[in-house]
Amino acid sequence: MMLRILAAVALGLCISAKLAASDELAPPVRLEANGKAIDTEIGHAAPFVTDFDGDGVQDLLVGQFGGGQLWIYRNEGTNAEPKLAAGLKFKQGKDDGRVPTG
Repeated sequence: MMLRILAAVALGLCISAKLAASDELAPPVRLEANGKAIDTEIGHAAPFVTDFDGDGVQDLLVGQFGGGQLWIYRNEGTNAEPKLAAGLKFKQGKDDGRVPTG
């Protein structure tokens, strides 16, 4: 069974690698949403995977350390073959949700 491993790198790019039964990682690939590479633009990426919308497939939340912004990328594919939609800012009421930084 293959498991996906998410990683955050110093450049703020989200990457993914597959873990095979032999515990060896496959070469990493950049994660894309809506056909474009996910890039936090500033600071480190902080990815979290969970089913945000209750449809049974794992979505992606990416936080950015630089400004504390949060982005949700909904999975329009399956858990085995994810297809991430364009990112939407996480909202806290009418305001953009943020993680405290500093």
